[in-house]
Amino acid sequence: MFPDGAAGWGLLLLRGCAAGMLLRNSILDTTASIPVWEIAAVSVVAAAFSLGVYTPVSCCTSAALQIVLLLRAQPPTPLHFVFTFCVTASVFLLGPGAFSVDSRLFGRRVILHTDSK
Repeated sequence: MFPDGAAGWGLLLLRGCAAGMLLRNSILDTTASIPVWEIAAVSVVAAAFSLGVYTPVSCCTSAALQIVLLLRAQPPTPLHFVFTFCVTASVFLLGPGAFSVDSRLFGRRVILHTDSK
């Protein structure tokens, strides 16, 4: 559930890139003034996302923010947001990896299935 080694480092890099793209997308429209509370909220989600804190929840929140940011962007750049959304979805499907807060909170567990014959 929490791959380590090269796969874990790859997931760490993927989480960092996804968080960076979320931050970049939030300031993509330079003509609009961004409220401080919005910058703080996006920064908290990006930090949780890059650290691997409750990764499924962070991914869903990030995806929802991506949709809101796409609808609000002037001019909209759908291709850019599609790639960001795909990276977020891949982190959701792959999980946080061994180098995350989730792996420290929940640990590695092995479930053994015994045949009850």
